[in-house]
Amino acid sequence: MKLFILGATGGIGRHLLQEGLERGHQVTAYVRSPQKLGSTHERLRVVEGDVFNADQMAQSMAGHDVVLSAFGPTTIRASTLRREFGRTLAAAMRKSGVRRTQVVSAAFLFRGLGLFALLLKATLFRQMIPDMAGMEAEICQNDLDWTIVRPPRLTNGPARHTYRVADGSLPQGGFLISRADVAHFMIGEAEKPAHVKQIVGVAD
Repeated sequence: MKLFILGATGGIGRHLLQEGLERGHQVTAYVRSPQKLGSTHERLRVVEGDVFNADQMAQSMAGHDVVLSAFGPTTIRASTLRREFGRTLAAAMRKSGVRRTQVVSAAFLFRGLGLFALLLKATLFRQMIPDMAGMEAEICQNDLDWTIVRPPRLTNGPARHTYRVADGSLPQGGFLISRADVAHFMIGEAEKPAHVKQIVGVAD
């Protein structure tokens, strides 16, 4: 397969690169700062580009089978960056003719997560939620084959491949997952799509 990866210099993105290459796929990393990647491989193509430029992204994206996005600003302050990214990604996909995408979002957008999660949503993540939800809304369109991946708290632990998956909710009692396991799920879903047009919770 030909995988087009956004956010490849981040925690999940680096694991997407590694997992994709280990499974024998052709991988394109579309990044703002190629020097941060520090990876070379005969099946890895690194393209410098702007994730807020639909024409530029579409040109590099054309011919790929799936877009895997681990892009995410680290700010929790009020912002529209995520929504703007979602809008740009959807436009680039339409221009390029690529229909399939998986996008990492966040589990705190699920309902019914318990008291502690409600407290975080009302305080720490309060300003971040509208932007994250806006990103999802831009991508969850009928003409695209999307999967929204909502993990809970991310860790730097190893991939254990024992995580659980649920459509429309976070697996019960799931509070953590490693970045490596999120990437493992996404590459597997790219190979054998089972959650098209679904919002998916993944957790240990």
